[in-house]
Amino acid sequence: MRVSHFLRLLSSLGSGLLLLAAGWSKAAPAANLAEQPISEARLAAFHTQDLLVFRPLATPIRVPGADFVSAQGPVRMPAMFRDHWTLLYIGYTFCPDICPTELTTLSGLLPALKKDLPGANWQVVFLSVDPDRDRPKRLAEYAHYFDPDFHAITGTRAMIDRVTRAIKAGYRIEPHAPGSMTYEVDHDTAFRLISPDGKMVAILPPPHEISPMTQAIVRFFKEVVQ
Repeated sequence: MRVSHFLRLLSSLGSGLLLLAAGWSKAAPAANLAEQPISEARLAAFHTQDLLVFRPLATPIRVPGADFVSAQGPVRMPAMFRDHWTLLYIGYTFCPDICPTELTTLSGLLPALKKDLPGANWQVVFLSVDPDRDRPKRLAEYAHYFDPDFHAITGTRAMIDRVTRAIKAGYRIEPHAPGSMTYEVDHDTAFRLISPDGKMVAILPPPHEISPMTQAIVRFFKEVVQ
């Protein structure tokens, strides 16, 4: 074989290997983080870098069974968390300033997490603790103003209290006359990280900044989930 032919053959083989490698790289899917069970041993051993941004729970809290309603129909916890990693936020649509601010932040955090952790199948759930005023249609329109992918739910006082007590999310409704539409609700403003098996594994306390939260969650996934 002539040297020139041999060199052309090597070049052809090299190009083919490069194309094959590129093909494998493009074909490799993101890890399905929504199907991997969380390691409670790694969770207990995880140390956050900033408790003001991300507070992991050494022992996760299971979200209790509860029935809620959305504009699309009935919703059941913890089934709604299955196959997703969820950021859960409680509030109400008549909130004058805090809820709009926090939902705006979530509308920026959600795409950042989808980009950096695409295999986690992220969702945001907004739970209204004011069912007397927040009917499902109004609730959906309010949440979708911030992001059409947000899930907005509410339910009876008993169901709301069952979940909020379990996940330690406090709220207080201002005393008011029956039928009144003008009252305030004080409520917890933390974001809660819920695993696909329906357990709260971390709290993100306010004030909320997208970049530090994204970095903290990505680190958490690398050390605990993946």
